[in-house]
Amino acid sequence: MIRNWQGCGLRGLATLVLTVSAATVTLAQPQAGPETIYPDSTKTPGATNSDFTQDNIQNNICKKGWTTDSVRPPTSVTNRIKKQTMAAYGFTDAATHYELDHLISLQNGGCPACVENLWPEAYGDATHPKTQSARGAWDKAHPNSTSVLPGALQKDRVEGYVHDAICLDIPNAKFSNAKKNRPPVSVTLGRGQEILANDWYMCYLKKIHHMACE
Repeated sequence: MIRNWQGCGLRGLATLVLTVSAATVTLAQPQAGPETIYPDSTKTPGATNSDFTQDNIQNNICKKGWTTDSVRPPTSVTNRIKKQTMAAYGFTDAATHYELDHLISLQNGGCPACVENLWPEAYGDATHPKTQSARGAWDKAHPNSTSVLPGALQKDRVEGYVHDAICLDIPNAKFSNAKKNRPPVSVTLGRGQEILANDWYMCYLKKIHHMACE
């Protein structure tokens, strides 16, 4: 299930997380990765921003010059949500081991401050807890290694890949990747959001081989 919030601007953030309406999405089963790299779907099903539609993406997420800063909530909001979600997930180690991640990313029309769309995603894994910088350094020193489970940095790459697929057929669009690294076929905004909500890691595996995440 992906939830949709009407008019997801920054005004009224105190009540934002409660004002959602449900839209049913069929989850892909089984998922390609280990269970621990995904959020609990009962806590984090994903939520979209209804301000972004297939008909207007050329004016926002696919427009050159548009940035997620225009919809990103302030740290006063996200810091509170990070504490809330870490407690809900039972994570008691350092907060720096996690990114408060949008399951459906802002660049792909995700709801900015809906708790249903945010969860503490680890940079490392339970056996190898890492900060963002430590994970980046580890990945650089161990290219293509799978001894540490994929996490927030790997999902970031998928988000850019999905964004490029959504914007692929938009004239003069903004892209996250160089042309040679873009996906071979386009997807709709709704399908891109489903990919992120259902199994971002399957798309990560396809991206490595320059395959389409359809």
